[in-house]
Amino acid sequence: MRKMSPCISMPQTQSKPLIIVSLEGIAPTSMSCYGCSWNSTPSLDQVSARGLLWDRLFARTDDPTRIIEQWTESKSSWADSCRSRGPVELFTDQATGISHEHCFDEINVLTFDPPEEEQIACEDILDTRFGQLIATVIERLKVPTVFGAIWIHSNFLTQCWDAPFDDEPLSDDMLAAETGEDYPDQDHDFFESVDDINLDSQDVNSDADDVGVEDPSLTPPNVIPPQIRIDGEADPDLLPRWMDRYAAQIQLIDRMMGYLIEEVERIGGQLVFVGTSGFRLGQDNEIGLKPTHLRSADLHLPLIVAGNGPLRVPQLTGSDSIPMLLQLLAQENGVHYSEQQWAESESTAAPLTINSRRCRHAVISAEWFCTVDLDGKENLFLKPDDLDDYNNVARLRPDMMDELIGIDQKSE
Repeated sequence: MRKMSPCISMPQTQSKPLIIVSLEGIAPTSMSCYGCSWNSTPSLDQVSARGLLWDRLFARTDDPTRIIEQWTESKSSWADSCRSRGPVELFTDQATGISHEHCFDEINVLTFDPPEEEQIACEDILDTRFGQLIATVIERLKVPTVFGAIWIHSNFLTQCWDAPFDDEPLSDDMLAAETGEDYPDQDHDFFESVDDINLDSQDVNSDADDVGVEDPSLTPPNVIPPQIRIDGEADPDLLPRWMDRYAAQIQLIDRMMGYLIEEVERIGGQLVFVGTSGFRLGQDNEIGLKPTHLRSADLHLPLIVAGNGPLRVPQLTGSDSIPMLLQLLAQENGVHYSEQQWAESESTAAPLTINSRRCRHAVISAEWFCTVDLDGKENLFLKPDDLDDYNNVARLRPDMMDELIGIDQKSE
């Protein structure tokens, strides 16, 4: 574990401490608060039902490391505002790639061995990478030490699918049977073994029994995330099987978030949940994080802010707006949308240019998503109706292609 001692004053104020959770490889379409019908996320549903949810937040680059850099660069005034209350701390399971360390006064890295082919899913959620990360943060929150912000970042969705998994993901009834209710119970002694967690541990591989799916030829029971191109001869069960596996990871996140939410509410903190990259679940016939061509599923991010609602923000929003959002939360303990702002036409939103090495040009506007692949193929999809980029209308609207490409060229 790497640490940097804060050399700052910590005056007592009435501002709420920020707790920010960011995840790579998280698809909003897998969360029931975003309308998913094949998976359930009751804890995040409850937060979004009382808070703010952004329907159309998109990354300005398909590089999640660069996204984090943009949010934590030295000129980020949100961190300085948080320091008026206490230090800014980072907890992460990503051993490398987190730059701008000067944004954080203390960095805590949970280290893990790279997943191996024979490594299988854990039997207990506390044995998972994300489970250990959240449990460690909860133990930190129990310490009566003032802090300004705690940032929790995980890339386990792109590295290690170690969530407990049976043949099918847990249903609402199964979750209720396990916990006694849809929302985690404060009396449940879930963290009785949290003291066994070692921040510097190099070996956290699970000894769990094989709980993989019945047909290992479709989805091997190890923890390696898929990178698959679905061709015309693929088994029709291939995509549903991998969606089930992904759903188990999302339910792990939701269950651990439930316990974190309880602790954040206990200390009177302000919770932010956000993604740094999307994930393909069959869009453009691909499953995984790094497909050949750029599509909107790679860029669509979830963003939920506890409290200040309920409100869904429908306007197109770029990931570069996150530092300003955090600044508002740090200074004003809330984000407030006027009726006029909420009702503002989506068509007035400025188009977002996208930086990616997988295409020549990429632009998202309120009504269109345009890309030009590296081989010169033009793609144009109507938004937000064509959620999965299914119907390419570039041939029918060359005028719109020219207009959007021109916007991207001017920004270069």
